[in-house]
Amino acid sequence: MIVLKEMGHSNEQVAQKLHLSSSTVATLFNRARNKGYEVVIVVRGNLGIFGVDEEEERES
Repeated sequence: MIVLKEMGHSNEQVAQKLHLSSSTVATLFNRARNKGYEVVIVVRGNLGIFGVDEEEERES
């Protein structure tokens, strides 16, 4: 639920996907945020956001 919210989905969208009410989604998300939970999403592969590609760096 938290990952979906962090990805920009609305409470209504998350609620529909998880078969919850939008108020439940809002409550759970706020509780998690108040407890200081952080979300780290790991994406495999090169996103090209750091400039030099790892493969290019190894070639130099």
